[in-house]
This record gives sequence, C-alpha cells and structure tokens, in this order.
Amino acid sequence: MKKRFTKNMNYRSLRYFILLIVTILMNISLLYSKNKQSKSLETVVIDAGHGGKDPGTMTGSKREKDITLAIALNLGNLIKERIPGVKVIYTRHTDVFIPLFERSVIANKNNADLFISIHVNFCATPSIKGTETYVLGLHRTEDNLNVAKKENSAILLEQDYTTRYEGFNPNLSESYIMFELIQDTNIEQSVEFAGIIQDSFRKQAQRDSRDVRQAGFLVLRESAMPSVLIETGYLSNPSEAAYLMSDNGRMAIATSIYNSFKTYKNKFESRLNQKIATNTAEVSAAVPSAELGIKKEPEAKPQEVIKESEVLKEPEIIEQKIEKPAKRLVEKKEITTDQITYAVQIAAFPKKLPLNSKIFKGIQDVSEFQFGGYYKYYCLSTETLAESKHNLSQIQLKIPKAFIIVFKNGEPILFKDRPKSK
Repeated sequence: MKKRFTKNMNYRSLRYFILLIVTILMNISLLYSKNKQSKSLETVVIDAGHGGKDPGTMTGSKREKDITLAIALNLGNLIKERIPGVKVIYTRHTDVFIPLFERSVIANKNNADLFISIHVNFCATPSIKGTETYVLGLHRTEDNLNVAKKENSAILLEQDYTTRYEGFNPNLSESYIMFELIQDTNIEQSVEFAGIIQDSFRKQAQRDSRDVRQAGFLVLRESAMPSVLIETGYLSNPSEAAYLMSDNGRMAIATSIYNSFKTYKNKFESRLNQKIATNTAEVSAAVPSAELGIKKEPEAKPQEVIKESEVLKEPEIIEQKIEKPAKRLVEKKEITTDQITYAVQIAAFPKKLPLNSKIFKGIQDVSEFQFGGYYKYYCLSTETLAESKHNLSQIQLKIPKAFIIVFKNGEPILFKDRPKSK
C-alpha cells in the first residue's frame, strides 16, 4: 500500500513538473512571437534591375540600369530615414552585374520579409505607357510573356546558365511551362502589395496604371518571401523616358513605392497583432493557472491517468494502471493516410476544351482540372510512381512535352512535395 501511495505521489509530481515546463515553453513562444511582431517586416531587399555589362533596355543614351539604380537608392534612403527600424539591403548599389539567381539568394540569406525588383519597360509601339507590377506566375497574355522574356534574357550573360537554370531558355515560349504548377505560398501577400503599389502610382504619382500582372520571372522564382517586379514606365515612350531620366521623376516613383511599402507594412503588422492576440487567448485557455497550484488532489480517475500517460509516452504506466480503458482509447484514434495518385499531364489551355479534342491525339480517358486560370488535361491516373513513369514513356511518343503530375487527396501538388516512400 505504501509503495502504491509513493508511486502515485511521484506520478503527480511528474505531472505538475510537465505542466510547468509546458507553460514556460508557451510563455517563451509568446514572447518570441511578440518580438517577431515588433520586428515584423524588419528587412526589405531592393533589387535594381540589370547593371554592369547588362544595360537592360536602351534608347539612345538612356539606359535601364541607370534609372533602376537611381530609383532603388532613393527608395532605400526614404525607408532608412522615415522607418529606421527597417533594415534595407540592396542587391547592388553600384553599376555592377549581378546574376539573377544571386539576387534571390541575397534575399533568402538575409531572411528578407519583402523583395522589390525595379525595372523599366520597352515596347515597339511608342504610344504605350504606364506602370505595371508583376507577381510570379504563368503569363496569360503575349505582352506578359514578352516582358518576362526581356527581363529573363539577362541570364544569357551568365556563365553556364543552362546548368544553373536547368536548361531554361528565356527566348523559347516552351521553357515557361515550368511555371504552370508553381504553388507560391506568398502569392496572396505579393498580389496585395502589388495592388497597393499600382494604386499609389495612379493616385499619388499621377502615372498611368496598367494594373497587376502575372508572368514567369526567374528573379522571383527562388524568392522565399512576398516578391514583386515593378516596371516603372516605358523607355520607348518619349514622355515617360524624359520623366524617368529626371531627378524629380525618379524621386516621385521612389516615393510612391515607399508609401506603398509603409501601407503594406502597417496592414501586415495589424493582422499579425490580431493573430498573436488570438494565440495568446488560446494558450491561456489551454493551460489554466489553477493547474499549477500545488493542492491536494483527489485520486486520479483511470481515464485521466491514461490520457496523461499517452502524452508522456509511457506505455508501461498505462499497463500498470488499467489495461482495458487504455485499449479502448487507442481504438478511438484513427490513423488516416493521404491518398497520393500520379498522372500524366498532356496539355494546359486558358479555355476549356472537349475531352475528345484532336489536340489530345487520340488519347483516351482524358480528365481535367483548373489551376492558375488554366484548364489542365491529364490521363492514366495510378497509385505508383513507377507505373506512372511507364505510362509517361508511352504518352511521350505522341506528346513529347507531357510530364508527371501528383495529386494529394484529389488536389494537385508539386512533384517535389509528394510524400517520400519509407
């Protein structure tokens, strides 16, 4: 009897100790969240497009690389002066050549909260003018594709670009199929920031706005944070070229971007404050202060002992206390497994096609799903990757550009995000 009493006392002490540790860890987590709140959006990377041996768009003596650098430096100075708590990092602050992949590496290494890439546009039609802000995605118009081709062509000046960018050729439309199934976790924040920028250009700088757009920009592909690419105007338009070459014009553009940054920062932090407050309330409810008081506790019920033993990962305690309720609790826990299926994608179009379209070259049992504004067509669903690879080899005899796609519980996911086999 004495041995049993001592055992129960030791267990209750251990229980209080665990609750105390959990509470301390939760409080540390809350303090860390509050620190992150005070430091939220603390780092911004400003990328002046082109540079060095890459002049970008040119018209006479007007060069894109000079305009973007001036705007970037003006923007950085405004943030430093008016929001001193924000750390500003430039991908370049002089006239040097920086490979596209290194620009996103700079942002990722510095744990940036925002990436802003600044550029100047060009068009064969001189009358076209206005600002555009891009987020990462698949081009939906020929104009967007042409802009992406122009900006991505900077990789042609890099050594061994075919290896670095996995065979990507910026001048071939076929290369941009890689952006079809991109799932950008920061897309909502990027689109929000881009919209604020375009509103600011229109209302504050009095510039023509050509809205927020999507396209496949390599400089945005590897950025692990909300990212935008801003086309600040058309160097091919005489009036905009004169505006962008003037000190007043470049400062006005920089000021509009700064105001947009400030607005976005305030909105982001307001949402973060609300989220932290909600989490704080949930933690307080989860661990009542009364649980930490050392009071005389009534004999624990078997149900309570079993639950806490499971948390402590002590199966032998469960067996010592009572076996049947423990078994019943385990039976209530249902282990669910995600259903992973593989298929072969054969086409993607902005408009819906009949499933027996001649485009599919006689392939039977074609299915479709919508993603990113496109209708995606696939066939030969299977539960194993090996079988799907075999199917792909057969399909590529008819459609060489077909590739394997993955579904998790019926929803498309990136191939690299599929669960790995044990």
